[in-house]
Amino acid sequence: MRILLMGGTKDSVEIGKKLINLGDLFILYTSTTDYGGKLGEEFANKVITKPLDKDELKEVIKKHNIDVLIDATHPFAVNASKNAMEVCKELNIKYVRFERKGEKITHPNVVYVKDFVEAAKLAKKSNKVFHMAGIKNLKTVVDIVGKDKVVARVLPISVNEALKILPQKNVVAMYGTFSKELNKYLIKDYRCDAMITKESGESGGFEEKVYGALEAGAKVIVVEKPNLNYPIYFNDVDELINYIRNSL
Repeated sequence: MRILLMGGTKDSVEIGKKLINLGDLFILYTSTTDYGGKLGEEFANKVITKPLDKDELKEVIKKHNIDVLIDATHPFAVNASKNAMEVCKELNIKYVRFERKGEKITHPNVVYVKDFVEAAKLAKKSNKVFHMAGIKNLKTVVDIVGKDKVVARVLPISVNEALKILPQKNVVAMYGTFSKELNKYLIKDYRCDAMITKESGESGGFEEKVYGALEAGAKVIVVEKPNLNYPIYFNDVDELINYIRNSL
């Protein structure tokens, strides 16, 4: 069997490492970044490290005679997942989605919103906001809230991009995930009374962010995970691996 594993996430690495135990498989691993690609070098036969549009994805699948596409991209990589589903349907190959575990947290100081514009408008009412939602939507938030009122934690690889948006004193470069305690003390030390994060699931450290912020006395603004209609999906890695094993 020839598998295309769309990754760049910790979940995809766990899936990849377990796939190689199934025997004689060809694994093509894709990520949008060089950093994400390095995660796949341990188990993949081939790694592609660049964003693929729909046509490029189709050509890659044809070129490598892929039988199954496993989509383990980030929950917010909506376009990538939509393209993958459409291409698999057009080429009549199997699409399997891995969706992270995670449940909504109900609390008076936790508010769920649809997008980052809504999150930023809500956060603007606060004195200072800790942005714990990555680099991609940081500019959207800063443009609405103001650069003096936003502190952002980003991956070290994203520092240069963050410094184009925020002053140096408001950028925290760290590689996670992080404990509830660390999140709490960062929010307290920067005197933030609100936090923006994404509904990124169990492996994204979502609960640790939310409960850390609540213990720091901050309001939590959560951008909801997009809901797509996946034909086949799992939120347990072992169940996904068993499904692949039974398909061999």
